[in-house]
Amino acid sequence: MARPALVAYVSGHGFGHFTRSEAVLALLAPRYAIHVRTNERALLLARRAAWAASVTEVDVGPGVAQRGPLETDVAATERALARHVEGFDALVAREASAIEEVRAVGVYSDVAPVAFEAAARAHVPSVGLGNFTWSWIYEELGPCAAFAPRLARAESEATRFLALPFSAGIEHFRRREDLPLVARAPTRSRADARRLLGLRAGETRPVVLLGFGGFGDALDLGEAARANPEFVFVSFAKSSVAAENLIIFPHDHDLPHQDLVLASDAILGKPGYGTVAEAIAARRPFVITPRGDFREYPVLVRGIEENLPSSRLGLEDLLAGRWSVAIRRALGAVDPGARLGLDGAEVAARRVVEASGGSS
Repeated sequence: MARPALVAYVSGHGFGHFTRSEAVLALLAPRYAIHVRTNERALLLARRAAWAASVTEVDVGPGVAQRGPLETDVAATERALARHVEGFDALVAREASAIEEVRAVGVYSDVAPVAFEAAARAHVPSVGLGNFTWSWIYEELGPCAAFAPRLARAESEATRFLALPFSAGIEHFRRREDLPLVARAPTRSRADARRLLGLRAGETRPVVLLGFGGFGDALDLGEAARANPEFVFVSFAKSSVAAENLIIFPHDHDLPHQDLVLASDAILGKPGYGTVAEAIAARRPFVITPRGDFREYPVLVRGIEENLPSSRLGLEDLLAGRWSVAIRRALGAVDPGARLGLDGAEVAARRVVEASGGSS
């Protein structure tokens, strides 16, 4: 018997929305034919997902435009958001038709506003998952605030919203439930994960994973690595300067990121939900760098400091490559001792099944 259809909308801003959603959707794939609709950086990952029945590029929202990993481009965001909202009503109509065409029994969204309004128009239940909403992000982003009410109205159409740890801006959802942490489980042991890194035989220096999401190519990290020779760095950003202690993987690598987190001794980078969740799951110290004018940032920083050994690295020291003190401080920090539940993906999958009329 053919599996019923589930339509999944995933924000394409960075990689984090897709990586956490994949943990949920992969659990649902044996029960549903999952049709993924996304854009931007998430599209690359979605097209590699063996569990997806189909992947379609759709304007699920522009996210926030950035000038590299540390600076928000407000003007570019406003322009992209204006185009998105101008065509929003027509987009909702098209997506409602797409939902009806596959005879979907449910819609999942992380956290594309169009999904909720389109599902309501198609008379299909929708489940949202996230730790913030795009309307909340735009509310305090200068001229982008003018577009927030239209997106909030669409978001409020959600049948149910599953709130991840470190949540904010979700008060307008009528039916909310707090979730444990959603993080992809490692696929191998730490020893096997370390072998993925290609470390030199006998290497004893701490390994630091550099985490700048999908925006790291704007940083040239070779000089910084050479300035901190007591560590080995793993990066997904290009470097014009070679360094014997810098390992670079391309963005389209096929190595599970959660395995790289497990293989490392610490994380240095901007807080994003996916990296923070995987660091908490693996109990890895976190060196917190600036992220630019992004409203989610202080919420995630608080989550790191309450749950992991950590330190902060200021912008001047980050750009100058003065990293060693902050890394040593994080490695030597006392673990706060807090322990979040790690079964958020399983709970979320059950809630999607329940909302879609199935029995969990």
